[in-house]
Amino acid sequence: MRYTCVDTAEFLYPDITEYQSGTDRVRLLTPRGSFACAQILLSDISAKTLNIRFEGVQPEVYEMVPIFVEENHLLDESNSHPHIPERVAPYYVYDCLKPVKDTVAVGENGVLAIYFSEKIPHDAEIGVRYGKIIIDNLEIPIEIEVSSVLVPDESLIMIQGYNRDSVCKYHGVEDGTDEFSELDTKYLKMLRRMRQNMLYCPEPDVEELGNNQYKISFDRMESFIDKAMALGFERFNFGLGFRRNWSESTILVNGMESMSFECYCYLAQMLPALEIFLKEKGILDKFYLGVADEPNEANATEHRALSGLIRKFAPSIKLMDAMHFGPVHGSVDIWILLSAEYQQYKDVIDTYSKYGDEVWFYDCNNPRGGKTINRFLDYALLATRYHFWASYRYGLNGYLHWAVNCYQPGQNPFTQSCPEHRNADFVCHLPPGDTHVIYPGENEPWMSVRLEAYRASAEEYELLKALSKIDKEKADEICHSVCREFDDVEYDPLAFREARNKLIKALEKH
Repeated sequence: MRYTCVDTAEFLYPDITEYQSGTDRVRLLTPRGSFACAQILLSDISAKTLNIRFEGVQPEVYEMVPIFVEENHLLDESNSHPHIPERVAPYYVYDCLKPVKDTVAVGENGVLAIYFSEKIPHDAEIGVRYGKIIIDNLEIPIEIEVSSVLVPDESLIMIQGYNRDSVCKYHGVEDGTDEFSELDTKYLKMLRRMRQNMLYCPEPDVEELGNNQYKISFDRMESFIDKAMALGFERFNFGLGFRRNWSESTILVNGMESMSFECYCYLAQMLPALEIFLKEKGILDKFYLGVADEPNEANATEHRALSGLIRKFAPSIKLMDAMHFGPVHGSVDIWILLSAEYQQYKDVIDTYSKYGDEVWFYDCNNPRGGKTINRFLDYALLATRYHFWASYRYGLNGYLHWAVNCYQPGQNPFTQSCPEHRNADFVCHLPPGDTHVIYPGENEPWMSVRLEAYRASAEEYELLKALSKIDKEKADEICHSVCREFDDVEYDPLAFREARNKLIKALEKH
């Protein structure tokens, strides 16, 4: 039986046994409040199962489940660059993490991948701990250096789309039942592990009474918010309108054209009620209303007009939207720009910040191809890991992605990574992994390696910010050594690990 210990900045594959960061032992430098994580690939295994135990450490253990990537989805093959994509499909990649205890099953090809993760408490003893993982008769040394550095509390705002309907469908439970509530809690706790602190919440329940009169209820919305806040979520959002199609100006709100008299009457009743609810709940400053997702040239004027109506009826509510760069300046308080477009139009967009707006970034099925990082399964794992290094690089303290578990109709996320997707009148096949960073496991959600990369990146963002308050020149130097732009990052996992460890050691000196 052969093995290699591989840095968590690299994807593992069941058909590859040699890795750039591969070593014969696990060596980790971990700040307090983080997780000590490692992945081990074993090959040439003759047994069907292996027994695993640890000495000196007490981590959670995961069997790494291979996920099928059926095709690459670049806009144009000429846009392909090293690591984007990392491999030419079809192939399998170890992205899914299935919790196990002491026995794991070996793959048909005699290969097994293991991921382990130990929480390092805030008050953990500083210094080096030695242990080992024992796999049948194989002993692998583990060395964990617990740093004096403590990961700061969250200042980065992160929202990724959690779909409760997917929980019901893929786990066979009904909303409102104890079974659903238990699963829902597990999903939300998994998002908190990733350091996500903002959620899409249910919209108010609206009953039409006739003659343009409505009964507005916030019971369902309040119940969701109460549960989420108890689990540590702080911020909330829902979208008010949505395009009818991509080529015309019409935005629909509750099934009505946003510029119609009927919609005016609806907004005049719902929005003031929402503002009062948020004030009484004490979360007005933690709530953001989406106007109409991704406005474009066709509906930019109507988007700005709808924003004006919202400000008329609920002037205290902050407005935000994911948006392409275009003529919608002044319509929202929080601009969420595609990463590539922010980089391209940075000088103009920074003007919005100058005049009081806030700027975040997002990615989704775009940008794809070129050199810009994204979280796709056929990109290098570092393309996910650098997300919040880029946040620090550009001074962007918010991030949005549309999908935590937004599996598309008929999709099996274990065997189909590029499903068909419909958005109004637009139809496409999504790039691999765009729909999810959580898998619907056996009676529970299963993390992905990319979710863990997001979590680590969010922690490193806070460490970079902490260092910048003491020595900004040093923080910038460390960040820029591996993350220079959204489309210019270092893909050598050893160079990344050196920069990350240098960051921790720099903080230890202060």
